[in-house]
Amino acid sequence: MASLKAAAEDKTNPAVSKTTQFAIDPRALEVEEGFNARPLNADHVAEMSLALRNGATFPPLDVRVDDGRILIVDGHHRHAAALDAIAKGFEIKVLDCRQFRGNDADRVAHMLNSASGLALTPLQLGVQYRKLIGFGWTEKQIADRRGKSVQHVKDMVLLGEANSDVHQAVNAGQISGTAALKIVKEHGSKAGAVIKEGVEAAQAAGKTKVTPKALAKGKSSKVSDKQLLEWLLANGQVEPFGVVTDTRDFSITISVPASAGDTTDLRALLTAAAGHQ
Repeated sequence: MASLKAAAEDKTNPAVSKTTQFAIDPRALEVEEGFNARPLNADHVAEMSLALRNGATFPPLDVRVDDGRILIVDGHHRHAAALDAIAKGFEIKVLDCRQFRGNDADRVAHMLNSASGLALTPLQLGVQYRKLIGFGWTEKQIADRRGKSVQHVKDMVLLGEANSDVHQAVNAGQISGTAALKIVKEHGSKAGAVIKEGVEAAQAAGKTKVTPKALAKGKSSKVSDKQLLEWLLANGQVEPFGVVTDTRDFSITISVPASAGDTTDLRALLTAAAGHQ
């Protein structure tokens, strides 16, 4: 075998064949708005840009042609890294690209299975799985294509269909997608409020992220009505007042910390008073 090219051109040798790649100026490539499931990670782009400037080579990008435009299907970080390297004065004339052929659902599925990009978060997976379901795919078809279980697909879709306040908390890094999924399963449409309460408690404790463990602890530490009544019976100061008629009035005095604010909610006042003892 003199060369791979010669071997590929040898019709009697089925072991070697050629694939078609194209050398394209990275400035001629376009990013399709809203398509990429992975938002660009600036740190990852910087690392790849440095690698390019140090002589590294990357796998070909997958692109498609639509009405004369060359749109990226897979390789957004590689493309951004090339543009960054060019902006820093490094000469990159072309990037190796392969033409992707398939419909809109095929493009989403291909992106999900790409091994060269950053791993998708549970929420990002859920959003993309919902796209495939919108294209007519079943949960089993998605699971088979991804090499995952049907339950995995159901869970990710459930997270993807959660209310926007849940998505905002996950995207802001206030709670992980896995932890948010557990809360969505337990609280449904009220999950966002539960997460918000947990985040506020975490921030009050000097933390930036809430965990399932912290939420469970907060839930278990909530004072019950029975506990409040027992505390009131043991600590409330009862005194009669007013004129005695057919009925008799009594007042119950409790000491409430100033941190309770101006609330008139009896349960909140009792909880604050009990916690202050």
